[in-house]
Amino acid sequence: MLNPVQFFNWVLFVALSLSSCSANLEPRHKPSNLKTPLPEKNFTQYINKTKKHIEKATKGNLSAKWIEARLPYEFRPQKNKCGHNALLPYKKGVLLIHGLTDSPFMLRDIGNEFKKECYWVRSILLPGHGTIPGDLLNVKYSEWIKATNAGIESFETIVEELYIVGFSTGGSLSLHYVLSKNNPMNIKGLILISPGIKENTSFGFVAGWLATLGNYLPRLSWLDVLPDKDKVKYESFTANAGAQFHFLTKDIRRHANSKNIIKLPLFIAIGSRDATIDSLIAKDFFCTQTQNSKNYMIWYTGEVNLKEKNTICEGGKIKIRTISNKTLGILNYSHLSLPISPLNKYYGEDGEYKNCLAYADKISELKQCEQEINANSKVKYGEKNDKNGGYPIRRLTFNPDFNNMMKEIFIFIQSLN
Repeated sequence: MLNPVQFFNWVLFVALSLSSCSANLEPRHKPSNLKTPLPEKNFTQYINKTKKHIEKATKGNLSAKWIEARLPYEFRPQKNKCGHNALLPYKKGVLLIHGLTDSPFMLRDIGNEFKKECYWVRSILLPGHGTIPGDLLNVKYSEWIKATNAGIESFETIVEELYIVGFSTGGSLSLHYVLSKNNPMNIKGLILISPGIKENTSFGFVAGWLATLGNYLPRLSWLDVLPDKDKVKYESFTANAGAQFHFLTKDIRRHANSKNIIKLPLFIAIGSRDATIDSLIAKDFFCTQTQNSKNYMIWYTGEVNLKEKNTICEGGKIKIRTISNKTLGILNYSHLSLPISPLNKYYGEDGEYKNCLAYADKISELKQCEQEINANSKVKYGEKNDKNGGYPIRRLTFNPDFNNMMKEIFIFIQSLN
């Protein structure tokens, strides 16, 4: 850990270095100053309000197709398949909460699987998301908490059993809700995909300092300024967004103690090489801060520690799943990959988008990264921050084990009944 003098010198160095690069900030790096609508029981009305909000914030720079992709969505049980009638409450519902810089699109594949199983599905858009990266400059994590609470409240009197699926920061918000409400009876179970208990860095606290300095030197407000070619999430990343995630997860760890154990049933899927969140902290949290015999974790790893196989910890059972897919050229799973089906038309194996942001400023490496990946290609799929034996890495944006993961999620839910 840096001492105060070292820290000040480091911040000063970063400030002077980044302030000279302010020319690469563009209009999308300024906030729209528009307020994201909160979820409501009339979900169609909420979706329509959000659509107008995104249209206004993006000022015609985003096509109708991609506005639609970023929107919250609702899948109501189909009467002919699910036997749904006008009587409420319906048997089961699920709320989907996306991650930081994301949009509801990130959980659409999972939402579709719940739709097939006759759940009433709703997905929300967190404040500051779905529009332009600059809208994360001033947002507070308390606004995300309000949106989460409103999303849960939107199901009141509509379903008998409510499950929450949270990805990354969405998982953090799910845990925060359960801890702050002391294991509320209105939630049947939690399904968390790559949940954030702590960021994967020792310098999370620095983001708050940089966000403050950004009021004087605008470039300091940004930890990453990237092309933002992704149509459904931001690539550029504000210091404030990192700071708010840090404050949120710190609040979770403050709530969690020996007297405040999560007793609700919990399912977690997480990768051991996650570059965004600290997966070991998440694993420790699962073992020490949760307490239910039905709890279940899938631990995706490229290297198996035989002593960990079928580990039973106090929190529940951990199943280690080894990643070994030389045919697809996959070395390990990334933070982004777990909730996405290989068949996804945008992020999937044959999808339109290729995540090569690690080489955004290196033209030759960028072209190489964007080439087709197979068993014989030099480029491999993985987590971009890993040292992968010298291979150029394209960040994996889909989960080859998606179908098996979903089967285990539904087995977990069945075990609760």
